[in-house]
Amino acid sequence: MTGSTSYEISILNSDSEHYLYGFATPSGNFKIVEHSLIETRDERKVYNLGFGDFNAETGQVIDDEVFNRGDGRIILNTVLSTIPLFFDQNPSDALIVQGSDSRDDFPDKCRLTCRKSCTERCKKQHQRIRIYCKFLDKNFNSLVKTYIFFGLSESKTLDFEQYIPGKEYKSVLIYKKKVISFESLLNG
Repeated sequence: MTGSTSYEISILNSDSEHYLYGFATPSGNFKIVEHSLIETRDERKVYNLGFGDFNAETGQVIDDEVFNRGDGRIILNTVLSTIPLFFDQNPSDALIVQGSDSRDDFPDKCRLTCRKSCTERCKKQHQRIRIYCKFLDKNFNSLVKTYIFFGLSESKTLDFEQYIPGKEYKSVLIYKKKVISFESLLNG
């Protein structure tokens, strides 16, 4: 699911509830990609894709700040490169992608330091999921050969719909398609 340029990742932890990947950037920051179990839906485990800078002093992942160091595309590719790794280990499970800027309390926190002077609607809210969706829209025809995508829009409460490229979503749910061989159908 990535482009041609990404940072080298290391698997830091892998168990049935938590998958942790790490990578270092040339600027010396250590980033964490985390797939953590959040619920079971339709008998499938659903994992959240989390991402952020690792703070070695606190042991925390900082996922609500934006550090513009000019390598955003490489970082996005690196984060997305963990998705096939996840599905290699969990082909029957699902992964949900949403931005930390989609949380309900984000606009209030953003207004404390934002220079955009937003009034009713925070212009930065859902910015991260829009980046993921833009990537998905651009590569949709090749990605749907391997994955099934559902989107959760702002207007719906908890109902995911089949993903429609170009539509705005606040989260995306990903399933890997099951591969059925022709031979297994004949012997079925």
